[in-house]
Amino acid sequence: MKYVLFKKNRLFSIEFVGGLLLALAFNSDFIYAQNEPRYNRITSLEASNEMKSYQKDLRSGAPFAEDHQRLLLNEGLPQLVIDGNRLDRVMVRQRLEKIFFDSIADSTAYKKATDSAVEKLSTLARSEQISINGSINAVLFLGELRDKQGQLLTTATQPLSEITSDDSVTPAVRIAALAGLGKRIQELRTSSGENNRVVAASIAPTLNKILSLPVKSLPPIGRDWMQGRALEYANNLFPILGDKPQELDGAVKSAITILKDSNRAIDLRIRTVVFLSYSANAGIILPVDEILIAADELVKHSLRDVYGIIQDKKFEEEITGMSDMGMGGGGPEMMGYDASGMPVETEKNYLPISYFVRSSWRLVTLADSMTRLAQQLDNNKEQYEESAKRIRSYGVKLYEEPKDASLVSAIEAFDPQSIVSEADEPKSADPDKETTPKKFSPFKLK
Repeated sequence: MKYVLFKKNRLFSIEFVGGLLLALAFNSDFIYAQNEPRYNRITSLEASNEMKSYQKDLRSGAPFAEDHQRLLLNEGLPQLVIDGNRLDRVMVRQRLEKIFFDSIADSTAYKKATDSAVEKLSTLARSEQISINGSINAVLFLGELRDKQGQLLTTATQPLSEITSDDSVTPAVRIAALAGLGKRIQELRTSSGENNRVVAASIAPTLNKILSLPVKSLPPIGRDWMQGRALEYANNLFPILGDKPQELDGAVKSAITILKDSNRAIDLRIRTVVFLSYSANAGIILPVDEILIAADELVKHSLRDVYGIIQDKKFEEEITGMSDMGMGGGGPEMMGYDASGMPVETEKNYLPISYFVRSSWRLVTLADSMTRLAQQLDNNKEQYEESAKRIRSYGVKLYEEPKDASLVSAIEAFDPQSIVSEADEPKSADPDKETTPKKFSPFKLK
């Protein structure tokens, strides 16, 4: 039997040591369990003598000592991920900031505390030993941390960028980190700090990378969401970057690629048109004619997308004899009641209002972007401006009059080739000899 010699001359067999290491490797939850906080609820921690001592010391201006750091890292921040607080995650983030940071009087102590928190939260975001929800909560808190003056913590910007760009991190956690960057960009727009341009330039590479994500890097929904937000945040960066819009050259190239890809989501492609219109205004040289042609096609695709739903519902009603509005269809008109309770014929609509709101947003957004892009043209400027006004008027009509007729009129104006003509039903010479019903119904099957 072979043995391993440890301190104090204790002997352990190779087999025992190997078994122990394997057990630890396959039971990482056990290891983490040993480091779980002693307080299983934020309320218990807040009421503890340790917490009261922490606050008393730091309110008096004491430095951020090792015992304070230990309480923050081992008992405070883990409250974000433990099961006892899973139903109160927002409240936990608010309470942690109040009890651990608001009580620090000394600026140097405050910086040391926040630096320690940033490092710990970055670790929790990447940890595979806690739940995804716990990691998301840690990243959200990282994005919400503020400095002594109440501004979002500058030292958290780089870790948030790294998490957002890290392909090995769970997509949901990356999305939370990107939201944290979005808050910083919004704050930069409303503040006048000396380092705003430097901070904006440090965020730009992350947005460039998100917009160039390959197809299989993320689930389609997550990828579209992140790229949609990245386009929005990049728009907001242009005024802050000032005379250095080239920091977003990578984002511009990726946006053009997305716009030309007919397999990408319509809304995402529309957002690229918005971003490119602001890019042109910022002084970036673009193939404006190509973008305007693509935008014109997007108008048709947007309307065709919703018009197709109407046709699908009509077809379903025709073959089943049933309607979303009630059993048995009812043709283009259906019965309603006036204020006195008398039955009246009302116009039948196949689409809920939400579809018209989205279609309105699409047309108005494209029209406004086309107007901005047209300013960069030497020729055909007036033509595109007039076209944009027309598109916008139909978008407004869809919002003000949310009914199928408004959608059909827009299709007739911009994409008449897509109109499906209503087929006339053939008349039977002798109705008694008809062998099939006009509408196919599953209730008539035998």
